[in-house]
Amino acid sequence: MSASVSICSLADIDFVLSSLPAQSFSRFFQPFFVTSALSDTACHVDVAGPAPELALSRAEGAWNFTESNGYVCVTAADPEGVVLWRMSGQAPYDALRFEWHPTAFEPMYRNETYGMYGIVVIIALVLRLLPLGGLVLHGSAQVLDGAGIICTGPSGRGKSTISRLFDQSGVTVLTDERPIVRPVGGDPAAGFRMYGSPWPSSGNYALPGSAPLRKIYFLEHGPETTLVPLTKREAVLQLLDVAMVPWIAKAFFDPLISTLEGLLEHVPYALLRFRPDMSAVEAVRRDLSLV
Repeated sequence: MSASVSICSLADIDFVLSSLPAQSFSRFFQPFFVTSALSDTACHVDVAGPAPELALSRAEGAWNFTESNGYVCVTAADPEGVVLWRMSGQAPYDALRFEWHPTAFEPMYRNETYGMYGIVVIIALVLRLLPLGGLVLHGSAQVLDGAGIICTGPSGRGKSTISRLFDQSGVTVLTDERPIVRPVGGDPAAGFRMYGSPWPSSGNYALPGSAPLRKIYFLEHGPETTLVPLTKREAVLQLLDVAMVPWIAKAFFDPLISTLEGLLEHVPYALLRFRPDMSAVEAVRRDLSLV
């Protein structure tokens, strides 16, 4: 493998990144790099570098998406409408191209916690997962006695708190920010598997492990710890709030809804209203013994 090429393995997908050595990424990414691509779902990303024409581009809104005959282009812009980068490719998104603004990209992403090029991998991951029936969530992922759980909810619902509590109780925390979910063998009926990712939150949890997904908990602070049933419609709406697909377009929204419905059809879920102490961990342990 060339020194200027790196392979980042996420959710059993090998992202082969041209012109980006592993040293270009933050320390959180380092455990996710491998020496050779082994998965049959690999994604090759041509990191083409600065594109002079983007210096002349303007856009309305932070995210923009265009599609023509299966060929897509996703761009992001700053508040002044300057296009910072673009990712382009064709479904099933196993080959992508990433380019950026020759002067505006670096100042915007230089001080990112995840490194300046973390954006390349997260956009490639979100795209590649769509045809595979997977997705990235805003949440935390824990492994209790071999069983995987995801605790999720909008910012402020307690993802970092619950991660810390599980960690203090000796439970492995794979991520406190962006767990990845994929159906086993591409078949939702076979169940789902969850994975850690290199994008941590304040707890700095970022491990490359995985586990069968046993249950999803939607978080909410409360005076006492209790589990509350949810209807499937309520759960779908809550997952839509935390699913990382920012482009409201049919090409992305339809497969996303299909994935969410398959996930909730085959993985149990509940609202976990909790207080910030070990009662939350104990409640989850009791609940998993009944699932």
